[in-house]
Amino acid sequence: MRSVNTFWKGWWPWFSIFACCTLFASPFALAARKTCPDFVDINHADVSQLRCLRGVGEKRAAAVVTFREMHGPYPGPASLAAVVGPKMAQRLRERVVVNVPAAPR
Repeated sequence: MRSVNTFWKGWWPWFSIFACCTLFASPFALAARKTCPDFVDINHADVSQLRCLRGVGEKRAAAVVTFREMHGPYPGPASLAAVVGPKMAQRLRERVVVNVPAAPR
């Protein structure tokens, strides 16, 4: 039968490592999230700004930028569905802004 001291010897180091990592890493995670804008303009945003949208990772953000470069600016938020799908586009609609660049004169 294991004694109580043996339990604390094995348990305590792992708990202290977990606690330290949690305490020291959370401010950095919050600081990274604070740099995200409230609204993202999909016609001008780069990959890092697009990643601020919930559910958009590195691959989807790159796909949005690639589609924009190949087909021109997005006419509206609904056109984002061609890249990320209709359900994702509907979820992102409240944080997506589309500023169409002015035509040259």
